[in-house]
Amino acid sequence: MSYEIDLSNQVALITGSGKGIGAEIASVLASAGATVIINDIMDEEMCIETLNNISQIGPNPYYIKCDISNEDDVKSMIETVKEKFGRLDIIVNNAVISVNSGASYDKMFAVNVKGAAYVTENSYTLLKESKGKIVNIVSASVFMGRTESKEYVSTKAGVYGLSMFYAKHYAKDGIRVNAVAPAVVVTDLMIKRYGSKEAILEHYKYKMPLGRVGYPKDTANVVLFLVSHMSDMLTGEVLFVDGGRMHIGHNI
Repeated sequence: MSYEIDLSNQVALITGSGKGIGAEIASVLASAGATVIINDIMDEEMCIETLNNISQIGPNPYYIKCDISNEDDVKSMIETVKEKFGRLDIIVNNAVISVNSGASYDKMFAVNVKGAAYVTENSYTLLKESKGKIVNIVSASVFMGRTESKEYVSTKAGVYGLSMFYAKHYAKDGIRVNAVAPAVVVTDLMIKRYGSKEAILEHYKYKMPLGRVGYPKDTANVVLFLVSHMSDMLTGEVLFVDGGRMHIGHNI
């Protein structure tokens, strides 16, 4: 017997998906047949490039520019989703203001925490109809305290709290809510910080039980599992995508 993840006829909204982990999540879900909605407030040309790349992989991707820290913007985005697609099956709350961004604490909270709450709550009716799935991208640093930014770790902890809150309150409606906690992931931001992929690996490989760092696709593959039928009995969980660092290697 073989197993296949098929997201055909499902509509997935991924926030912060213009590049990086979000773009990879959108790509992986599209490859499984989902119609993905790219959302970002960043450079529109970059988002269109991501959209065009995904159009070669999956059916009818769509792009909506939206500032998720503004609830009116979010309401407009969800209304657009309803008008264009008539349904919403999957939300991935990925948008984030990250470490060393220079943003204020209030702005980080507005995007990282309030934004996830606005998207989730304004999508509730559509998700209830589809018995949808929500995946929130948090961070392993929440559970280990390994970060240079109290603003980042505390707002990501807030997203984890939202995950547990919505998992409990939406379970009666058949809506599943889970979190994914990556650790070290090779992104453009990390490459800029360390200078190269090789430098990132050299810095972290001895701290990771598996001896390697993560890539966006590692996170995206776990998200795919959590929005698929293969995880139908999972809600209120957090899955660590960290090469074992949290549970067996955080003292390395």
